[in-house]
Amino acid sequence: MRNTADVVIIGGGIVGASIAYHLTRAGVRDVVVLERERLGAGSTGKNAGGIRLQFSSEINIRLSQRSLPRIERFKEEMGIDPDFHQVGYLFLITTDGDAAAFERSLELWKRLGVPARRVDPTEAKTLCPVARTDDVRFATFCAKDGYADPSSLLNGYVARARDGGAEFVEGAEVIAFACADGKVAGVRTNRGELSAPTVVDAAGPWAAQVAKLANVELPIAPLRRHIFVTDPVPGLDADFPLSVEFATGLYAHRESGGVLLGMGDPTQPPGFDTSVNWDFLPAVVERALSRFPILEHAKVRTGWAGLYEDTPDKHPILGRVEELPGFVCAAGFSGHGIMHAPATGEAIAELITKGKTTLDIGALAASRFRTGQLVREHNVI
Repeated sequence: MRNTADVVIIGGGIVGASIAYHLTRAGVRDVVVLERERLGAGSTGKNAGGIRLQFSSEINIRLSQRSLPRIERFKEEMGIDPDFHQVGYLFLITTDGDAAAFERSLELWKRLGVPARRVDPTEAKTLCPVARTDDVRFATFCAKDGYADPSSLLNGYVARARDGGAEFVEGAEVIAFACADGKVAGVRTNRGELSAPTVVDAAGPWAAQVAKLANVELPIAPLRRHIFVTDPVPGLDADFPLSVEFATGLYAHRESGGVLLGMGDPTQPPGFDTSVNWDFLPAVVERALSRFPILEHAKVRTGWAGLYEDTPDKHPILGRVEELPGFVCAAGFSGHGIMHAPATGEAIAELITKGKTTLDIGALAASRFRTGQLVREHNVI
């Protein structure tokens, strides 16, 4: 490991790797990414890989609009196929409160040029024949949405960042920050000290713990989320949109010949436990059988748990942290880190090299939690 760098990035997931890649593209060669475990061991390797434009806040939509074309062209740009299944997202709306919120979203999408549309229950059934839609008030569908392989996306960024001179160090845990004259001067790790004028906190669910080492408070909490995958389902041969029963947060898409199912546990407290709570599986199965009756004879083959990096308003914290010059945050994506990694890498690299960003990320500053200027996101799964 080097002992000096222009930029140190803490966290070897897709966000950290994207930042490293974009920094090298901008001409910064002395970039070091520190990963406590192995690259992609955190949230990047334990999620469903969803990519969508259908958000309720303008800034999340803008992040998606910047990121989606890069994912569509990822193989050409990075040389690695991200296995992007652009099957669309289908949101099934069944309650009054969600109906009103998605009506507002439809208006916002129209203004911002998002090619999402309202569909009636009959068309929703046509789009997803395996879903029950008799209780659906309406649905929204965007054919540009879909899901990709997070590991391939990560590997692409890592490979091209290394080509540009970035160094990725696994098994390197940051245990302290070095500061001089009130500014960041580097970090101390279990493998030695590393001097750098800029340190980026891209540690995902652990970002708040990293920030505390620098005496910075960030409202980012880890929240366990489960995913289960079935064996191949008899009679299910065709693909279908990534379908979301929004009232419960149940979502499903094809995976390895079977079906991937995810749903949040509303009783789940914050914490770093990533063991699988098999006692939660019956609740997921109950909702899945109600919404997707074809799963009646399916068997759950495997399951895993990963961590959301939740903020109070379900938006990331992006940008310089006022309390400590040289400290930059890129974390708190609340389940949206994979899909927003391209735009985030570009923005953070611009901020570091140019002092400004082409996409205005001012609304995502850490200071918003102090001033009360939160940006709410309704369309969280």
